[in-house]
Amino acid sequence: MIAAIVLAAILAVLVLCFIAFYRYSRTPEWGDSDVRKAALELLMSIGPLWGMHFKAPRPELPTAATPGPEPEPLPTWGDDEEPPPALGQG
Repeated sequence: MIAAIVLAAILAVLVLCFIAFYRYSRTPEWGDSDVRKAALELLMSIGPLWGMHFKAPRPELPTAATPGPEPEPLPTWGDDEEPPPALGQG
């Protein structure tokens, strides 16, 4: 009977720890933390023992682009001129 109570308490603590970690892992602080970087480095170093190899993404092919034609300047009017009528007027 005591063993069941102890195991239930340990299970409850583990579930609470998991929920707390799950909520923390969705914050921006987790993305920049040293713990996350160390854990990722550890997983990448022991992963090949089980056949998991990291494949770096393929680099994008370089492209050459030339500038397009110069756009026409927008029409302007002076202080003594009236702007053109809006669409549907006049």
